Amino acid sequence: MRPDPFLHQSIPHCGPAGLAKGERILLWMLRQWVAARVLGEEPKARLSKTAGSLVSPSVATAFLLMMTAVEGQIRRPLCVAAPGCGDYAEDEQRLITACGVCPASPEIAQRLLEAMLIQPEAVTVMARFLNTALARDGMALPMRFDEPETRARPTLH
Repeated sequence: MRPDPFLHQSIPHCGPAGLAKGERILLWMLRQWVAARVLGEEPKARLSKTAGSLVSPSVATAFLLMMTAVEGQIRRPLCVAAPGCGDYAEDEQRLITACGVCPASPEIAQRLLEAMLIQPEAVTVMARFLNTALARDGMALPMRFDEPETRARPTLH
């Protein structure tokens, strides 16, 4: 079995400053899901072991449903940072922002997900379910309506 350098990465050190608690937990769970895939593990088993004490069963179920929908509609591999990284990859930002805005504007959520997913509608429904579960547990996601920043790439001569 491969060593797992990501298993004990803490939630407070996951992602950039300024994230709400729900966003940070969602980002951490997303990164753990991807780490499981990279390490050849079953993501559901990994999250049961790592997130079971951090989130309610309804949040865990909603997240699993959403990620299953994401994997079923994926256009290309997700660009996700390592679990302890203090930055935010564009795909992570799009997915988490879509979860936050989907109750107010499913159209904006779908637009955020179009680059990653073949048909974002099912994922938007699951994202709304996840948003509701997080809010019920006191971890409401903010509605960030600004577009994710795209980094300027260096000019090659």
